[in-house]
Amino acid sequence: MAPQIQADARWVAIDAATRQAYVLSGKDRECALLSWIAQGAGREANEEFEAAATALGISGSWESPEPPDFLAHYRRLNLDYPFLDYSVETSHEADQALMDGYAVHGAPPPVTTQRPGSSTVLPEAPLPDGPAGLPSADLLAAWLASAGRITGRRQGRHGPIVLKTSPSGGARHPTDLGVIVGDGWPAPLRGSWWYDGDHHALVRAEAGLPLTASLPPFGVAFVLSSHVERAMWRYRDVRAFRPVLIDAGHVLETLDLTLHSTGWSTSWLPMPAFTGPDPVLGLLLATPEPAFVEGEFIPAPRSGPSVSSAEYRTNPLLSLVPRVDGLYARVHSETQDLTALTPKAVTALAYANPSTRGDRPSRPAEICESSGVSLAEVEKLISARALLPAEEALALWEQVRPWIESSWFPSLLVHAEAAGEARLKKHRTTTTADAKPPLPWSQLPAALAARRTHRSFSERPLSRGAVDTLLEILTTVRSEVRLSLLHPNHVLGAGTYKLDVEGWIRVGPAPTPEAIQRAAIGQTWTAGISAVAWLVPRPAEPGAVSWQTALIQCGRDAQRIALGLATDPSCGVFQSPALVEHLLEPLTGLGTAHDGAYLVGVGTIRSGGAGGGDTGDH
Repeated sequence: MAPQIQADARWVAIDAATRQAYVLSGKDRECALLSWIAQGAGREANEEFEAAATALGISGSWESPEPPDFLAHYRRLNLDYPFLDYSVETSHEADQALMDGYAVHGAPPPVTTQRPGSSTVLPEAPLPDGPAGLPSADLLAAWLASAGRITGRRQGRHGPIVLKTSPSGGARHPTDLGVIVGDGWPAPLRGSWWYDGDHHALVRAEAGLPLTASLPPFGVAFVLSSHVERAMWRYRDVRAFRPVLIDAGHVLETLDLTLHSTGWSTSWLPMPAFTGPDPVLGLLLATPEPAFVEGEFIPAPRSGPSVSSAEYRTNPLLSLVPRVDGLYARVHSETQDLTALTPKAVTALAYANPSTRGDRPSRPAEICESSGVSLAEVEKLISARALLPAEEALALWEQVRPWIESSWFPSLLVHAEAAGEARLKKHRTTTTADAKPPLPWSQLPAALAARRTHRSFSERPLSRGAVDTLLEILTTVRSEVRLSLLHPNHVLGAGTYKLDVEGWIRVGPAPTPEAIQRAAIGQTWTAGISAVAWLVPRPAEPGAVSWQTALIQCGRDAQRIALGLATDPSCGVFQSPALVEHLLEPLTGLGTAHDGAYLVGVGTIRSGGAGGGDTGDH
């Protein structure tokens, strides 16, 4: 759909290979090109339409009887996304001018999500030094403060810039934490809450959280959500959703390590959903028993479709799929099934789009009269939830408005597809109860307090202790990893390595600092680093849930590295997902890395070098 385009258009086609978008005519009347495609294999030859389909990049999909994979389309849209080259001096000025332009049209959203509900201030409580006792307000407060509290604040050009124990791209910190507390906890804490990291308080989730968990009495479930509007204000492109997932991984790993340091066991379950406009990514279940943690997680119930004489509007979480046998609708939030469309059904979907004037009646009979579609076809669209009751549809359109206005619409659809997939397929929990920690538990509070990103490195080799720590941590990460060492050390020579059962195997020479900087879109902080861990998201299985999980895992692994090195005063870390994919293969020998990599640069801190509060410009 083309939600922001009015006049004589209701549709937009995006060619992922060229990143070109095309507006297709057809608002209150038939879209001739889409109608021609919908006629299927028996369509009459039409040179004009054939040429248009080729220009749109969709005619090639007709060669395969299988429906195009939207996730593959989305990943291709992200591939080698064009960034500003920050090695060019004027790029910083251009970036600042862009932010100033955004500010003219509205201030950035608050640094914490404003939620209705009663508030309960949590106690000031340090993280216990060792296994904790019975569940208490102090224990819950220590966990949440360690993972989500605002630890510092300074005034930026466009509002406050906050610091937390977990880094975030552009210091946007979109990740929010919800918490579901079991019945064995003190009575005032039981139930569902959101954590306010600015005021260190719990805010009652009056409408409940979008996911519920079957908890043991002393169990607690943490809901990981992202208030994407904070990131959208700064990064307005399709590529920006990937760093949001990585940011969530940072917070998830911090929380997981904090729980384990107090003797609790955890299990992570990816369970994509939505709360308003915000994507929910999953739940971290924790129990005090040192055993594998299992839980039953139930998505919020949804009533089945029913056809009535009320008004209907088009579902915004919908796209059109061209195939050799015709045109299909995919409702990304529902199932992976496709609904065949006739030319008149396409016109009906365009007609039932919300009207900016609110003057388009859209009861089933009126949709039929205006588009020529049969009542049976309207009922089919309602059953597929391509058409929704007007009240539900308009509320959904309002919820997705930030994604639409910030050019994140394809990202919205890929998360909606993950949410639809999660309702149909049970995804296994991943336990981290036996994972080796990146540092002794007694040092975790100090590491959290010392955790900072750094932008200034000395070009000196890492210390012997830092090398040992880095190599040890990398044996515990779950992402695929390559390690580039720019200096020889007491374990390995300069070069690029991969880890297998026999240890570190050299796969290539050490990249030059200039080559790393080119791959990292010219970011100047790369100068002087001594080592690079390239974390590569490799989905374990097909589907949007696994794809999101792989990116979240990269964030988790990067935070393990950073916290493991945080207490070494000579060592600094900086991270960035802003990379040029086609430059990675010659640097790392990874082969085709369609989702790029997450660069974790490690180096000896330059004396007097500045620390930062974010992972850099993505």
